[in-house]
Amino acid sequence: MRIRTLLVAVAGVLVVLASACSREAGPMPSGGGGEDPGPAALATKVRALTEDVCYRSPADIEPTACEKYVTQLGSIAGSARDVARGEHGREDHAGLTEAAKTLDEALSTYNSAQCGRSAGGSTDDEACTQTLQDIASALGDVQSEMQSLPEVSGQGG
Repeated sequence: MRIRTLLVAVAGVLVVLASACSREAGPMPSGGGGEDPGPAALATKVRALTEDVCYRSPADIEPTACEKYVTQLGSIAGSARDVARGEHGREDHAGLTEAAKTLDEALSTYNSAQCGRSAGGSTDDEACTQTLQDIASALGDVQSEMQSLPEVSGQGG
């Protein structure tokens, strides 16, 4: 009888302690509910992606090794188009629109040619290497066009 009472008491204490700890997780995040961070944040992301070896040396790396990099670039073309279209309250930027379109086409070519690991890899490494070079060139164009925006270059608001 004592053991049963002791076990019930210990279980009760553990339940109380566990419920008290669950409220100590820290403050809940607020705001940010999917808000668009704007052109400067996109430019920062592009700048970070241009540090990847798949951008810097696309001819020197196996195309299958760049699948994650290509996946990360997937949102860049659409975001750049959004900025170019003026969805952020800015005027149209035709050069950025064209660069984003070229990047999107190169990414589609990489994926449709099955250059990535998850697709089993392409049998045409030369074509996939060329596609990586096209992606790098297009990303460089997106970066250049982003840098020309006043919101990114610091020459406007």
